[in-house]
Amino acid sequence: MDKFDSEPFHEIVSSVTRLAGDRLKTIIERRVNSDAGNDVKLQEDVDSENFIREQLASTGIPVVGEERGGDAGLLSSGELYWIVDPIDGTYNFLRGMPGVCVSIALMSGLSPIVGAVYDFTRDELFLGGKGYPLALNGVEIKPSWAKTPEQGVLMTGFPSATDYSDAGMRRFVDSVRSFKKVRMCGSAACAMAWVASGRADSYREERLYLWDVAGGMALMDSAGAEYEVVPLRVPEKPFCISIRAAANRSFFA
Repeated sequence: MDKFDSEPFHEIVSSVTRLAGDRLKTIIERRVNSDAGNDVKLQEDVDSENFIREQLASTGIPVVGEERGGDAGLLSSGELYWIVDPIDGTYNFLRGMPGVCVSIALMSGLSPIVGAVYDFTRDELFLGGKGYPLALNGVEIKPSWAKTPEQGVLMTGFPSATDYSDAGMRRFVDSVRSFKKVRMCGSAACAMAWVASGRADSYREERLYLWDVAGGMALMDSAGAEYEVVPLRVPEKPFCISIRAAANRSFFA
């Protein structure tokens, strides 16, 4: 991949992510398809992914998406593929809260090539990738992070598969207590974008999916930050992962 020219894909990922987010801005009625346990699925998730797939079809590159899945063999084949979260922060979107994103990345295995995260509730389009500066709405930005975790902000979340047992909650508290503040915004993509841009300093979450964070990983590459992705090897959920990401590894929670 060293000789791969990713320049043409920056425009593609930027324009498609913005188009998908702008389309979602126009939707007033939210249609719930399922509401079980701690998870909710909307018809708008499905419609948004279908729209994005249509926009990316001309590239001839396979697509993996939250709603329609994709070929898990792409994780190890080295072949390029798009990975799409059509609405990250679905419950925020349902309730009319801010912090809702469209996230798209071009990947090779577990490595992002280019990626975009568009928080359409704030009209903020983050764009990044290997060898490119981090940009917000087309303007290069340079993050400024806290110097120590004791002065830092940790972003995290409780995905639907969270262990809420007493032991699980104790492990969680032990892992985050060294930070000055802990914040949950309801969108993994937003959280990653905020760390990459220096609004926060660290992010961790367990048992979520690659499409939740792939765009954010590309932003972290541009920012010169670090991340660690651990595939969970769940047979029926091949894209299930845990992730830690931060300004540097001393901030890993």
